[in-house]
Amino acid sequence: MFGKRALTSLLVTLGVALVCAPVTVQAHPMSHVLRRQDGNDTSSGNTTQLKYTSPKLCDPDVKQYSGYLDAANDEHYFFWFFESKNDPKNDPLTIWLNGGPGCSSLIGLWEELGPCQQNGSANPHSWHHSSNMLFFDQPDGVGFSYGKQTVSTTEDAAERAWTFLQAFYETFPQYSKLDVHYFGESYGGHYIPGFASHVVDMNKKVQSGEEKGVVVPLKSIGVGNGFIDAVIQYKSYPKMTCHSTYPAVLSEEECDKMQQIYENDCKPAAEQCAESDEDSDCVNANQQCGQIEGIYAQSGYSFYDIRQQGDDTPHPFVDELNKASVIKEVGARGHFSMCSDSVGTAFAQTGDGARSYIPAVEKLLKEGIPVLIYVGDADVICNWYGNLDVADSLKWDGSDAFSKTKLEAWKADGKEVGQFRSADKLTFVRVYEAGHEVPMYQPEAALSMFQTWISGKSFG
Repeated sequence: MFGKRALTSLLVTLGVALVCAPVTVQAHPMSHVLRRQDGNDTSSGNTTQLKYTSPKLCDPDVKQYSGYLDAANDEHYFFWFFESKNDPKNDPLTIWLNGGPGCSSLIGLWEELGPCQQNGSANPHSWHHSSNMLFFDQPDGVGFSYGKQTVSTTEDAAERAWTFLQAFYETFPQYSKLDVHYFGESYGGHYIPGFASHVVDMNKKVQSGEEKGVVVPLKSIGVGNGFIDAVIQYKSYPKMTCHSTYPAVLSEEECDKMQQIYENDCKPAAEQCAESDEDSDCVNANQQCGQIEGIYAQSGYSFYDIRQQGDDTPHPFVDELNKASVIKEVGARGHFSMCSDSVGTAFAQTGDGARSYIPAVEKLLKEGIPVLIYVGDADVICNWYGNLDVADSLKWDGSDAFSKTKLEAWKADGKEVGQFRSADKLTFVRVYEAGHEVPMYQPEAALSMFQTWISGKSFG
C-alpha cells in the first residue's frame, strides 16, 4: 500500500484528482522472445510475447530471468524471476505482489524479501533461500510495466495475472509442476485472494477442457498487513491509535470522533457498497471511510509504523533501478517509479478498495487452500487488530475450530518474535515490532515464518 491507498482516499474525499505524467518508452533488445496466440479470444491482434533476458544482479549464483509479457491491448508487464538457492527443481514457486493499488513488486524485491538490498549487498534473509521467486509488476503502468492502463479493478487484474502466468509456464515449463504460493501485502489483501480465486476457477475450466492452458498447482496464499475488508478493518483505527500495545498518538476525543465517523458514515456506506456492488456506492464508501484516515493523518505519525514521525522514508533502490546499466541488464523500458498515481486513481474511481475480499478468502478455504494472514503489529493502516478481526469473521468448515484458538507465543531460533493462532487451513501470525512491510522490519522472523509456512510445519 505504500501510501497510495491512504493518499488516494483522502484526495478523492476532497475531490482532488491525482495526475501522473506519461513516460517516454524506449525498447531494449531481449535475448529471447516467445510468441503465442490465444485461441480463446477472438479479438484481433491477441498475440502475446514473453520477452526475457538473464541478468546477473543481486545474486549472480542463481538463474535469473527478467523482461516483459507483451499482451493484447498494448499492455506490457515487467517481471523478474530468481531460482531458489536451495533446490530449484523441487522447491516451490512463490509469486510476490506489492499493493497500492499501483505500487511495484520490486519494492518487495529490493526492500523486503528479495535477493537485492538497497546497499548493494546480498540479502541474507531473502526468501529465495527456500523458494523460486517471481516478482510481477501489475497492472500496466506500475513500476517498469506500461501500456494503455485500462485495468481499474482487482477482477480485471486477476485475468491479466492468469495470462502472464500461462505465458511464463509456456516459456519455462520446468517450473510448471512446482507448488505455487501466492504472497503479497497491503492491497495484496485484495490482489492475493482475488488472483488465487481466479486461478481456482480457471484451473477447473482447464481440467474440464473448457479453456486451454496449464493447471496452476496452487498450494497456499499469504497476505501480509492486508486490506481485505473495509467494514471490519476501519473499525480498528481507534483501538490501534489510542489503545494498542504502543503509546497513544491521538487524544481520546479524536479516537471517539473516529468511532463516530465509523458508525455513522463509514460502516453504512461500506455496507451499501457490499449490497449494491455499484461503483458509485463503493466510491462513496472510500470517501466516507477516508475521513478516519484524515483524522489519523493529523497525528503526524506514520501510517506504516506508529512509532515513527512522518512517512518520508528514503528509497535509494529507485535511483539504482533507473541507472542506464541496470535498465539494460534487466531488459526494462522507460523510467521506473515506485508507485503510480494514475493507477491508484483508476482503482479509486471504481471503488475497488471498498469491495470486500472476505468471500474470496472463504472460497479458498472451502477449496482446501491454506491461508496465512500475517501482520506487523506497529502498522496502523492495515493493523493487526483489524486483520485478526477479519480472520475471526471467516466462515468455512474450520471456523468453529479457529474461533476456539487463542494467541500463543511464536518463537524463531528460540526467541519469542510474535504470536499465532491456527486451526484447519487458516493461520494468523502477529509479528512483534514490525511495521507495514514485515520483512523489512524483522527479516529473520519473516524468513522463519515463510520457511515454516511453505514446509507445512506448525508455528507452535
